[in-house]
Amino acid sequence: MVPDSLSRHRNLSECRVTEASLILIYSGIDTFGLLAASPVVLDATGDTYKQWCEKYILPRIHSVEDKPVTADDLWAARCGVLHTSTPLSRHERKGKAHQIWYQFLGKAGVNLITSTKLPLLGLDVQNLALAFKEGGIACINDINQDQTAFQAADARAQHFLRWGKLV
Repeated sequence: MVPDSLSRHRNLSECRVTEASLILIYSGIDTFGLLAASPVVLDATGDTYKQWCEKYILPRIHSVEDKPVTADDLWAARCGVLHTSTPLSRHERKGKAHQIWYQFLGKAGVNLITSTKLPLLGLDVQNLALAFKEGGIACINDINQDQTAFQAADARAQHFLRWGKLV
């Protein structure tokens, strides 16, 4: 029951397709957040995303500046990258989260027109990918050890797209 996003991300980051890697990581967190959510939760939401980040990502990551990263920071980063391919989001503009800049193999991805309420935070994409991989494995282990969580996750996973030839 390991989502393909774990293996797909590794291949993309090795090819240095950084933005695509970020998209897979952030959408993978959405998927894991729903898989790990309480059985009564029907949809992936900001809450399921942030709860998963708090348990599985935040203990494994810090900013380039060695400052703490919050679940709100990662939610805002996700919203910006997935919706507009930018670091801009409503949460960041309202001062609820830091705007994120990225570094990968000595290069930086930044917003050159920056006017933020909070200081910028940098994330190393390789560190984020490793935190996602380790968090995903820990999540799967946790789900496998709890029968109720396993049944809920398995029922949700039945709706994943299946790829193959049409008959």
